[in-house]
Amino acid sequence: MTRDGDLLDQTGGPDPLLRSAEHEGSGVGPGAWDADLVSLVERHPMFEGMDPGRLQTLLSRCRIRGLQLGEVLLAPEQVNRHLHLLLDGQLRVHIDRLDSPGSILIEAGECTGEISVIDCRPATAFVVASAPSRILLIPEGTLWEDLLATPRIARNFMRLFADRLRARTGVIQQALEQRLRYEHMQRELGIARDIQLGMLPTHLDPGPEIDIAARMTPAQEVGGDFYDVFPVGPDEHCIAIGDVSGKGVPAALFMVGAMTLLRSELLVAQPIETAVAKVNARLCCENPTAMFATLIVALVNRRTGLLRYVNAGHDPILLGGQGDGYRPLAPPRGILVGVAETAEYGVASVALQPGDVLVLCTDGVTEAMNPARQWFSLDRLIGCLSLERGHSAREIADAISRSIESFADGSPQSDDITLVVLRYVGASGPE
Repeated sequence: MTRDGDLLDQTGGPDPLLRSAEHEGSGVGPGAWDADLVSLVERHPMFEGMDPGRLQTLLSRCRIRGLQLGEVLLAPEQVNRHLHLLLDGQLRVHIDRLDSPGSILIEAGECTGEISVIDCRPATAFVVASAPSRILLIPEGTLWEDLLATPRIARNFMRLFADRLRARTGVIQQALEQRLRYEHMQRELGIARDIQLGMLPTHLDPGPEIDIAARMTPAQEVGGDFYDVFPVGPDEHCIAIGDVSGKGVPAALFMVGAMTLLRSELLVAQPIETAVAKVNARLCCENPTAMFATLIVALVNRRTGLLRYVNAGHDPILLGGQGDGYRPLAPPRGILVGVAETAEYGVASVALQPGDVLVLCTDGVTEAMNPARQWFSLDRLIGCLSLERGHSAREIADAISRSIESFADGSPQSDDITLVVLRYVGASGPE
């Protein structure tokens, strides 16, 4: 560093910051100070109480740098040899990265770069112009040898430094609070995932007449998908699938309530549509969070192949025959459960033939998204199923899961992906 304020970099040449500023026409050096600019500098809190003659001497050793909106003044690991006094405009300090939500605002009359000048280490944060700005660059030698040797100026500097430390501490505290909230949310999601997966049946074996498999891939944010398979008599099994509105623990708890009510009502001898209506009424009465769910409840007779089902606002069941493609089964009358206490539900039926396949899934299957933000779609699902003709329920379920995973190509999904595949073998047993 030379006494006249011409700063040198490590190679012995002019400081790159000033060299760049002067090359771009944004540097103002000795002899170029107009009255307005001098007045702007005089009003900066750093120079409060400073003798005008000494200030003129100081200005002969400094430079002005102009910044445009979005221009970076300092970056982590950048060597800094200046105290930067903001004369007008606005800067923001980003501690972690340029797009970090927490930042420190620097307004006219404040300073930045003081920490790296004090400890002689590279900068540790990004300083970016959030408005067109002009900055007075004070070389570190001038700061230590001339300015801080004056008690009044040293006090001004320490006041600015203390203000900056308080602001930085506030941002760090805010970031810590955000991290703690995030960790709490992650723990809550873990609890919800445990509740959700813990309620799902792990052993699906309705007998040799029915081949069944189920798959669930929880979303990044746990939703309320569920499925259930259980006997309701000597020859009938219930296959249910549903999707609760919302995410996290509330959705998981609503799911638990819906599954528990469904089992208790279906184990009572009554029509399937009556059972669903009673489940709906109970969910409406005991629903302080105003949640709701789509639901399919199907009863299949393992000996006759008769399928009876209720659809409460859910995606339709897909049916594939031996020689036919897959088609959606027309849903009978019925709305979401948990919405209207007196809602009534219709029932529909179809006679399954040996080899027929049923696919029940939540909208997380058809609405699985790839990096181009395209949906997997019903057409892709049916196309995948068409390639699996004659395969077991497990093979079909695995093929669907692989197809969705390949389509999504690593994209995080916002909804659970849940499906149940049933292949009717018939009373004669496995083919």
